[in-house]
Amino acid sequence: MVNRNLKRYGLEDIAKALIIVGLLLILFSWVLGVYYLGNIGKPVLFIVPFIFTCILAVMLLFIRYRYTLFEKYPYLMNLPSLFYRIKDKQGSNSNQSVAFSMIFTVHALIAAFLGLLSVVLTISIGSSVHGSNAASPFLYTYLAIVAILIISVLLQYRRIYLKFAK
Repeated sequence: MVNRNLKRYGLEDIAKALIIVGLLLILFSWVLGVYYLGNIGKPVLFIVPFIFTCILAVMLLFIRYRYTLFEKYPYLMNLPSLFYRIKDKQGSNSNQSVAFSMIFTVHALIAAFLGLLSVVLTISIGSSVHGSNAASPFLYTYLAIVAILIISVLLQYRRIYLKFAK
């Protein structure tokens, strides 16, 4: 059975780095919005950074309060198959806690990719409004970013599974 009182571990170092990268990319998309605002004069460019900032803020709150959310509202987490696979021979719940912490590295990875998508969308909109026809190649950039994100998430989940599926 899943123990809902997990020992609280901090995020992995890579998760912390990915969160910083995501925040820096969101900041860069705001800077790009200001740059295009100076060249074009249309504040509509701030819509994309604003939306992605809101999404990232919700994700960061979810990451920050992950243990509280899991303990009070376990139905929000769809992790039962992973937790049932984790068997701790000593009877403690440390393996569950480590796996739970590792899962939020995936959320941090998604946060970094959201920042990157925000930058690409801001450049795409800014260049198309600026009169350049450079916006069409950005479709391939979106597809590449989404493909890399999906592959990265699957590899991260595989890493977690391999670590605990002994």
